[in-house]
Amino acid sequence: MQLKDIEYIRTIAEEGSFSAAAAKCFISQPALSLAVKRLEQELGVSLFERSTHSVKLSSAGELFVSEGENILRLSHQLKEHMVNIALMKRGNIRMGISTFYSSYYLIKILPSFYRLYPGIHIDIVEGTSLALEEMVLKDEVDFSLIPLPLRSEGSLEYQVLQQEQILFAIPSSSPLRSKLKSSLARDFPFIDLSDAKAESFIFLKPEQRFYRMGMDLCKAAGFRPNILYELTNWDAINTLIGVGMGVGFVPELVTERIHKNIRQPIYCRILNQTAIRSYAVVYKKHKDLSLEAMDFIKFLPHLFHN
Repeated sequence: MQLKDIEYIRTIAEEGSFSAAAAKCFISQPALSLAVKRLEQELGVSLFERSTHSVKLSSAGELFVSEGENILRLSHQLKEHMVNIALMKRGNIRMGISTFYSSYYLIKILPSFYRLYPGIHIDIVEGTSLALEEMVLKDEVDFSLIPLPLRSEGSLEYQVLQQEQILFAIPSSSPLRSKLKSSLARDFPFIDLSDAKAESFIFLKPEQRFYRMGMDLCKAAGFRPNILYELTNWDAINTLIGVGMGVGFVPELVTERIHKNIRQPIYCRILNQTAIRSYAVVYKKHKDLSLEAMDFIKFLPHLFHN
């Protein structure tokens, strides 16, 4: 079986006759009939129900066309990627990525892309998510990898790459340990956030995107947090919580990086609240991205889930 066989069967089904399909496929009707006969013999099934006035797909033929459409689509995508690889011998991409996430995600992204496109230079710009969103709007980067939500959503487009759980972290010596509720999940216990209303919090700075989400989580739990420190770095927040300086929110990603000689906090899921945010590739609406940038964006979902 060849790809053209799938196209033949699909065209016959669309046209409703061998003669019309043959004309559309630019072959003779006898050649098309012979190709179908050979395919049916190879597969051991009849793909059509034939009558003197019409031809329609059998149940096996319907399945063949349905699955065949997927094969044709994948074949087209594969050809497109190969053409892009052939064309993109050299080029440049300017990519923004939030500082915290760069140490986690660049090792997923860059090696795989470089293997396919060794001639493409990627200029990496690190910064806060709000600053990187602004750089997309000003055409200072082709796209940015940042958390949602966006401040200027009407002017930007995005594709979600990954969703992450926001956890609540407490020192291992905290009295809050006695109030944790066991979880059937693989790892983290639950905490009722209202139990932490008297604690000192360590937050990101107000100009950073997560500040508002953290404040909203506390508000939903019925209190305004007593903020002891405001920092710009998740790792620093995690470290200070670990040594007993306060409590706070951290993305689940920080639990993957264990620091030697640094006491780790206890990480908790937040009871009765949805504490999830999305991480996305963000680019400007109606902007003519380069071929290199477009192909990079197409590859990102695959790279994130490998």
